[in-house]
Amino acid sequence: MEKIVFFYPSNKRSVQIESTLMELKKIGHEILFLTTCKKGVLHDELERNGIKTYVTGVTSSLSVFYYLQNILFLANFTKKHKVDIIYGNLQHANFIAVFAQFFTPAKVIAFRHHFKFNKGDFGIPLKVNKNEIRFDKVINRLAKCIVVPSSGVYNGMMQFEKIDKSKLHIIPYIYDFSKYKQPNIEIVDQIKVKYQAKLRIIMVARLIPFKRHILIFPTFKKLIEEGYDIQVLILDEGPEKENLRAYIKENKLNQRMHMIGFTKDFLAFMHAADILIHPSITEASNSVVKEIGLQNKAVAVCQGVGDFDEYIINNENGYLMDISKPQIDVERIIRNAYNNPDELKSMGEKLHTTIINKFGKIDHIVLQYSNLMKTL
Repeated sequence: MEKIVFFYPSNKRSVQIESTLMELKKIGHEILFLTTCKKGVLHDELERNGIKTYVTGVTSSLSVFYYLQNILFLANFTKKHKVDIIYGNLQHANFIAVFAQFFTPAKVIAFRHHFKFNKGDFGIPLKVNKNEIRFDKVINRLAKCIVVPSSGVYNGMMQFEKIDKSKLHIIPYIYDFSKYKQPNIEIVDQIKVKYQAKLRIIMVARLIPFKRHILIFPTFKKLIEEGYDIQVLILDEGPEKENLRAYIKENKLNQRMHMIGFTKDFLAFMHAADILIHPSITEASNSVVKEIGLQNKAVAVCQGVGDFDEYIINNENGYLMDISKPQIDVERIIRNAYNNPDELKSMGEKLHTTIINKFGKIDHIVLQYSNLMKTL
């Protein structure tokens, strides 16, 4: 069994991260958790489950020295604790890990959760961060093993980044669904009273251009002006927040469209909603769709994104939208859902069954991790 350090840049709780570490621990691997940020609720949860947590403590504000100090810290940490494998997670940690591998006998597995389109007609201008591209190029070149969670990320990296195919491995996310608490029914009822409607629509995604909220807003406006009794609840935060808020205000949609922001009661909002509209063009293996599926709710997602095509069957357990012009499909989907509530309910129940069957049986996924480590 291997001694693994999970190297991560966040202290926020994640069912997927917690589940992965706990399942690896269950089969005998020794797990250490190290972050580039201060300790937080994620560290607390892991400590409660017997996983030791650490932080690098690097505070330099100068980029070169910051990365150099983190690289040396990680290398020395792995030697001090006799670590066999570094699990680098997300671009920030992966960049540090692929350089640290030159100063430690520990092997590095880089976990990648994204790729960015650089061409195509998706209804929005594709603004790509050049520094992120540079970081990805360095990681792709230096990493000897990269794990992605879905065929969507795999295919995107092959098409747009021209990466060496032999480095890439697909291993699905691990979820212990028992970690999700049941939504507070009192809060659910309060949401339903506050946002009364025949159809409640929810959008849950970081407010960034690639999630394409603004592309769908005119469709909501059109249906509201036609007299459709709908409420649209937009959860999360991000740099597009003010643009979205301005659209709602300018078009006098405040009584029907609501910027909820970040909330710890996200499961209650999901339970109160009838359907998730998710026009994002880039995903790894989206957790929100799984979470709302657990609430027996229907979803509308874009075909060819992440791993949606692997488990969403169009018009059976969800809706698949055209990635190039989802607003056309959104209008049709909402009209159909509005007039066929029983069909929508059945779709959500089928999605729940699909989620449990595909992502709830985790033993074979854990085995893929162990088999991969044997090949390093």
